[in-house]
Amino acid sequence: MVGIKQLQDENLLAKSKQSKLPQFLEGIKVPLYRFGNQSLIDHESFGELSCISEDGDSILDTLLLAQWEDRVMKGIFRYDVTASEIKAVEGRKKLLAQLNEGWNLGHFPKPGENQTIYQEDVFPFNSVKQHDELLFCVASSEQTKPVLISSAVVPDNAFLIFINASPVEYGHVLLVPYLNNSFYQLLDANILEMAVRVAVEINNCCFRLFYDFSPDASHLHFQACYFPNPLAVELMPVDTIFGDLQSWMHISVVTDYPIKTLLLESSHKFKIMMEVLVNICSCLQDLSISYSLLISDCGKKIFLFLQKSKDSSFLSAWECGGYFLYKSRSEFDECTEKTMLKQLSSVSIDDDGFKAVKLLCCSIASKFGF
Repeated sequence: MVGIKQLQDENLLAKSKQSKLPQFLEGIKVPLYRFGNQSLIDHESFGELSCISEDGDSILDTLLLAQWEDRVMKGIFRYDVTASEIKAVEGRKKLLAQLNEGWNLGHFPKPGENQTIYQEDVFPFNSVKQHDELLFCVASSEQTKPVLISSAVVPDNAFLIFINASPVEYGHVLLVPYLNNSFYQLLDANILEMAVRVAVEINNCCFRLFYDFSPDASHLHFQACYFPNPLAVELMPVDTIFGDLQSWMHISVVTDYPIKTLLLESSHKFKIMMEVLVNICSCLQDLSISYSLLISDCGKKIFLFLQKSKDSSFLSAWECGGYFLYKSRSEFDECTEKTMLKQLSSVSIDDDGFKAVKLLCCSIASKFGF
């Protein structure tokens, strides 16, 4: 079991506003990690923001792993994902396959599936069967440095960190933004910055964040888990189409990969890059282009996977990255690089559509002064 070095700050334990909290959150106290008030935009490197313990570990990383392992010990997960068989699929792309017979794609039910949605909210709380599924929450603060509070009520503006009871990999969690007494359906720059800042402060290269855009979702959420090995898309060569050595942000095309993919990178003016990406995503939604995000390298790299319209089949962000799950032994044993690449290419937007998206991305980035 991973231990937590807990920080205490009595001033931060003051009562938060609890008006219109959904029933699920009333009276609950959980660990609360508060970011420092220094913006990512003020820093030359993301690593400067990590809250590090005396042992040299990220406190947020330690918290997540300790809470997740505690729920393993309590038997809350539907299965032991660490016992799942994983193989590197033979071929050039380094694709990965996992046999997971207990996996259930939908942790949260879709609208209309007999769930109760509390008034003023859009999040189906009855899908969370136990309070223990809520691990902790993260929020901003007015303090200069980050701090971990061992037990606190859920503040008005926070990210709620739940387990995914049907995990894809070790440490699989859901990050649900709860802002201004409501749950969000639309991605904005503040939410994206908050989510990526989690990756920055966890400061663990095995940790990846995922986001799948769905116009029919009852709530907005990110997913995250730890992958011990690089995903296939992370190993692919790239061709830069925007930015040079002096630029704070670069946009590149991932080459030699079956699903059309862009890579956004920045270690400076992080907040502006979030605004660029959100503007890109908003335009994609208006054009009915489905997309997914993979956030890796401690928040420094964001892969944008471009899929066909919402009416076609859709792959999750980890599948787009080259990590496939199979529920039966026969499918797992018979999967090949050829069939997996075909599945990836079948959902990708076409060449003309990709050309238009590249022009759109460069145009948006140029308006922000990159």
